[in-house]
Amino acid sequence: MKTFLIRGVPNSVQMDGWWINTPPRAHRPETGRKEQPLLPRLIALLALVMAGDALTWQAQPGLSLALFGMLILLALWLLNGRRGGGGLAVGALLSLPLVEQPQALSQGFFALGLVLGASWIVLGGWHGLSRWLTAALRFVTGAPAAVCSEVSRGANVAFSKRPQASLSALSQGWLLPLGMGLVFAALLLSANPMMQGWLTGLLPAHGPSVETVYRLLFWCGTALLILPFLVAPAMRERLKLGYTTPALPAAPAAFNAGSVCRSLLLFNALFAVQTLSDITYLWGGVALPDGMTYAAYAHRGAYPLLATALLAGVFALLTRPFTEGSRALRLALLAWVAQNVFLVLSSLLRLELYVAQYGLTHLRMAAGIWMVVVALGLALVIYQVIRNKPASWLLTRAALLGLAALYAASFVSFSATIARHNLGQDRLLDPDYVCSLNEHALPAVTAFEMRVGHAICPGPRLTTLQFADWREWGFRDWRLQRSLNALTQAEEAATWPTY
Repeated sequence: MKTFLIRGVPNSVQMDGWWINTPPRAHRPETGRKEQPLLPRLIALLALVMAGDALTWQAQPGLSLALFGMLILLALWLLNGRRGGGGLAVGALLSLPLVEQPQALSQGFFALGLVLGASWIVLGGWHGLSRWLTAALRFVTGAPAAVCSEVSRGANVAFSKRPQASLSALSQGWLLPLGMGLVFAALLLSANPMMQGWLTGLLPAHGPSVETVYRLLFWCGTALLILPFLVAPAMRERLKLGYTTPALPAAPAAFNAGSVCRSLLLFNALFAVQTLSDITYLWGGVALPDGMTYAAYAHRGAYPLLATALLAGVFALLTRPFTEGSRALRLALLAWVAQNVFLVLSSLLRLELYVAQYGLTHLRMAAGIWMVVVALGLALVIYQVIRNKPASWLLTRAALLGLAALYAASFVSFSATIARHNLGQDRLLDPDYVCSLNEHALPAVTAFEMRVGHAICPGPRLTTLQFADWREWGFRDWRLQRSLNALTQAEEAATWPTY
């Protein structure tokens, strides 16, 4: 039966017009979509559980988890009739941070890649950014109901003599508590040795071991994570529903044409004073007043000015509708946002002066990255005002800009970068902080110590790195291993004289 969509009504009721073109009852199928066979999905589920056990059981997240995620998307692509192959590329792209270095940020991108890749595959290709993101959100929110529906259908096929209503109620009533209960039981058993002892006492002497019970729970949890992706093709019609731009909340009563006009005039005047000060002392090279150093001047201004620029972006977003009818107000808004861009660039220069004096740290490096992101976001605000783009356009691009910054940052070893910077200057900058960094700073520290001829960090240090399990391999750790091996060989060659 061809689906009938009613345009111009909320998405939640677009499918409620099915009865308008319903065929005669004798020829009407039981459902509005072609049911997919259960056997291929059951085979895929068993194969993926076995693959998950081989790749991730008792292994830290790393290369093996990325491979497992790609296997899940590959199974979905095959079940979907080999449509939407771009979803595999999306999943692979967002899995790269996990291959680079297993950490919380890279695991977040891995999960996002699974959701976005699955949505692309189910949609069958590219249908626009807003529809793709909406489909991903609907996939997350609708997956539990789809899993319950498919489990009910499978139970009806396996136990055809049972009434369908009772089987559906049984699966809907027990799937969530039993599934999540198994997951929580596995987590609690691994975290509480007393519970593990109680479980050992409850198990029969010749029965399964505690490790076997753990593994069974792991299989159940893995199956629960895989099932939403295998039933995703059944959600195709829901994911393909149109996108409705959400209405932004109304501005407070204090925001009106008069208040916006006065605010822009006042803000431009205040920011002009700050802009002239930065031009004079930061960019112009004029000497600071007595008792004021460039380091103190830079430290006091970097973070407050960044917060000021963020508030300016929010204010510009809220007040733009009040400037649409006045060319003068639009120019005033553009001038003010442009001053904020210059203010962020001045903040970057302040931060550079402070880092040159006191050295680089994680917080200062993160502040520099976000200053660049804020400056690019304000540039988007200028483009939005000039081109009369809606607020949703700006919010979507600003969110993508932030995600792009996080994605790029996941490939940077901050500890190694900080160590190379602080140890590569004319004078040693903040050696105590350098010695507190993680093992990825060791190549820079070791190279510096070999160059100066004495140690700067007390205590023993790591000289080599070996992977106990290939499944936990990470590209950043592999590079660290190669660097440490090369430095160790260089130290041995320098220790023993040659004849």
